[in-house]
This record gives sequence, structure tokens and C-alpha cells, in this order.
Amino acid sequence: MALGSDFSRGQVSELQRVIDLGRQISGLGFGIYIGELPDGRESAIARHAQLADAPAAVLVAVDPAARSIEIVTGSHAFRVLDDRSCELAVLAMKSSFEAGDLVGGVRDAVNLLAQRARAPHTAHLQEPV
Repeated sequence: MALGSDFSRGQVSELQRVIDLGRQISGLGFGIYIGELPDGRESAIARHAQLADAPAAVLVAVDPAARSIEIVTGSHAFRVLDDRSCELAVLAMKSSFEAGDLVGGVRDAVNLLAQRARAPHTAHLQEPV
């Protein structure tokens, strides 16, 4: 997680908790970057490549000054997290950002992505005796 120095210890802890919870829910690794993305999506892709187990990782990158949001998925994460899910996460973030809640928007986006990537629960019926 890479954040600027404008975040309180509580906010950093909240984002770390959502990263950990996202992994528990979905099995995917999540990364959060809030800061400058000078080359937009290309910068976000480069940051995603630095994540541990990048193929099974999702990066939520936000450049507040440029008002840009990028979600980058690895090759495995892409199989369980479709474009529609990423679009919904971006919409959720924009709504929170407009209300002045940067941390809440990122938190909600990671939660939404983790829930959408969750493996479906398979119920097995017992064979009759």
C-alpha cells in the first residue's frame, strides 16, 4: 500500500484491514496506491507489476490531483473479476470522493471487488442411503 503523508494512522489501519479482508474473502491480493500517476494507466500498470503475486492481484490506484482512478487486475484476477465489477467499483469511489471521503471510497471499492471475486459456495447434497 502506497499512500501520501496526508493520511492518519487510523486511516492507514482501515485501508490495511480492508486489504486483509479482501484477501480472505476472494483469495486475491489487493494493493492500494493513492498519489501521482504521471502517465495515467501506464503508471498504474507499472505499480501493479511491483505487487507480490501480481497475476493474482488487484491494484486500486487513485490520483486525487488529476482526478483519475485506475483498477488494474492481474491475469488470474481478471478471470474472476470482470470489467463490469471494476466499473461498479469506480462508480462507488466517485460517489464517495464527491462527498469528500477518499478513504471510504477506496475502502468500499476494495470491499465490492472482493465480494464480486468471491468464489461461489458449492453446496453438496448427500447421497440417499
